Amino acid sequence: MFAGRYLWWNMFAAMAYVFFAIYFFYVSWLAIRVSGCASLAGSCGGLEAKLNAVVRPYGMVACGIIVLACGIMRIRFLKMSPLWGLAFFVWFGTSAEFFFTFGNLWFAHVDMGAILAGMPIETLFLAALVIFLCFPVELYRKSPEGGLRVMYFVAGFTASYSFSFTVANSPQVLNYVRLISGNDTLVASIAEIQARMRHFLSLGHEGLLPMVVVLAIFIGALSYLLWIRKQPGGAPAAVAA
Repeated sequence: MFAGRYLWWNMFAAMAYVFFAIYFFYVSWLAIRVSGCASLAGSCGGLEAKLNAVVRPYGMVACGIIVLACGIMRIRFLKMSPLWGLAFFVWFGTSAEFFFTFGNLWFAHVDMGAILAGMPIETLFLAALVIFLCFPVELYRKSPEGGLRVMYFVAGFTASYSFSFTVANSPQVLNYVRLISGNDTLVASIAEIQARMRHFLSLGHEGLLPMVVVLAIFIGALSYLLWIRKQPGGAPAAVAA
């Protein structure tokens, strides 16, 4: 998938998401009243509730599927490492609940600062990668050399660190293992592996400080790669990490 089409599909998904998350309530309310259905006692209350309880969430799910599918296709088109696809999938899955509840928090008049405070840091990794993939990096050579190769390595390493940190700290991993295997011994083993991963990846710090530092490095590496591709002496390339 070329950058132009990838950008278009993501813009379409973003606009559709805003519509379903926020404006669909207004549209359904207006449609019921303009149609005259609301004037018939008891005939439309259930329909309006069903529209918001069924159509709205499925619309948001469809937007997420578009973003996920386009991202994986774009990564495959650029012949990037499958680890980038894994990182994209993990970041997307971790961010899904935030995007799914954003509209409800908006209508509950929750302060925007409080809403953003609940945003997973993985969402910022996801946004940075999506923005990077919107640029036409496929137009350049595929084998960067020297210092540029180091920057590709840094970007790939920070992405790998991020999704490893997420997996190590996610309680959902144990739930999935228990659901799929039904083996409590395996679940206990996975929990022990997670604990060791957390100890190794935390770098002696509690909380999200390591992830914040890694996020800054990740964004810096991607920004440098986008900047250097325009320089006469640069060796811009499709990601080969």
